Amino acid sequence: MVKANGSTAGEQEQEQQQVPEWLDRELFVEFLERDFEDLKSIREFRVEPTGGKGENYTTLLLRANITLELNDGSLKSTSYMAKVLPNTASTRAFVATWKVFEKESNSYANYLPDFERMYREADKEVTFGPRYYQHSKQLDEDLIVLEDLGQRGFRNVKRQDGFDMVHTKAALEKLAQFHAASAVRFELKGPYPEIYNRNLCGTEDNFKELREQQTKTLVESLPLFDATHLQKTIETYSRATEDMFQAYAPQIENEFRVLNHGDAWCNNFMFQYDDEGRLSETYFVDLQMSRYCSPAQDLLYMILSSVNGDLKIQKFDYFIHYYHERLTENLTLLKYPKSLPKLKSLHQSIFLYGDWIFPVVTLLLPIVLIDASEHANMDALMDKEGSGDHFRNSLFHNSRIERHLKEILPWAHSRGAFEVVNTS
Repeated sequence: MVKANGSTAGEQEQEQQQVPEWLDRELFVEFLERDFEDLKSIREFRVEPTGGKGENYTTLLLRANITLELNDGSLKSTSYMAKVLPNTASTRAFVATWKVFEKESNSYANYLPDFERMYREADKEVTFGPRYYQHSKQLDEDLIVLEDLGQRGFRNVKRQDGFDMVHTKAALEKLAQFHAASAVRFELKGPYPEIYNRNLCGTEDNFKELREQQTKTLVESLPLFDATHLQKTIETYSRATEDMFQAYAPQIENEFRVLNHGDAWCNNFMFQYDDEGRLSETYFVDLQMSRYCSPAQDLLYMILSSVNGDLKIQKFDYFIHYYHERLTENLTLLKYPKSLPKLKSLHQSIFLYGDWIFPVVTLLLPIVLIDASEHANMDALMDKEGSGDHFRNSLFHNSRIERHLKEILPWAHSRGAFEVVNTS
């Protein structure tokens, strides 16, 4: 099929995966010299796309595979992860306006080291993510280089399966540690920069048509979820709600606020296991959408998008309680100078931030549950032509999303999540 820009679907896929020529071995020399004191030379250098089809939508994630010769003549293999802007012009143009590279680089370079130091000073070892490599060269392109966690055995949970109880609690504990440190840092060092007031900092609403298309597709699919009675409610709500990804964080008096991860879905959590296969460590990656607001945002986003369908609604209140226990433990450990947030207040925030349920239901969760495909990418999602319609329809026409939405839609409706609130 020929796309609107004149390229075939195969050509577009090739363009999406093409490795940029400027990402060469010279960019990695300074990182290699830090990591390998006995480095003699680079024998082989190869960069390839990674993450699999349908696993990354807004950036191009690459792995640099490198074979080194050391001073004693031996050879050693190593690798690094590199994140760059996507190649396709349509996606690249609006991703560049979101300031996601500026935000993520700042978080890796400044906030994560601060948070980890705070825990060390409290006699607790906490690591949040991969090592960040800050390059010294002036580049015309956006670039983030990270440790390849795969070398230490870290891996994702299969997104279609979702987190079981063990992985959900591990993810909630890591979020609680991150949130607690960010709240304490705010009290010690003052506000976070303005770019942390929104998940995406674009100047235009790039997603208005996408939201309308996704709502239309959801409404047409409601019979699959035994939810035809919600048609008018959802249509009315969708016309009134704003794009949560570009919305400014609400300013609620006396609200407990933290630096949210902002994109806390299962592909952004990586897990390490011991020799017996038991979960031993949890890291997260992809800090490009962090926002300073109530932790309710991360909790709704992570639980509803990434927890196994048998658990997410049945154990929802338990997960909030578990998170709250871990949060207050870590706030106490780090000597948070204000009153600890109450569980009741956290539940109230969950209701106040209920507008996050709709983008999870209409966009994020269907993407999480769909099978891997070469058509699963941002361009297909935004495409107004036939292939875009086909992909969007496929998001709601599979047994996994049917099972999840049969649980989530009545639960959300009974909580008033799709009510239009008149703020005038």
